[in-house]
Amino acid sequence: METIILRGDSRSNARLILELAKKLNFSAHKISDTEAEDLGISYSIKEGLESGLLAEEEKQDFIRSLKES
Repeated sequence: METIILRGDSRSNARLILELAKKLNFSAHKISDTEAEDLGISYSIKEGLESGLLAEEEKQDFIRSLKES
């Protein structure tokens, strides 16, 4: 499976890309800015854990701080 994330300012072009993706038999959907930010944070946490730059305890503290906000 391959994943592609595109970001743009044109609603009509976004609809065109979604339509093309569906015609090419890709699964495609639009996500909100908040969902995009959440994906970025999730990816950064995963990369930090895998590289050793982030400890599991630091991850838990960070997630806990997000829930308190």
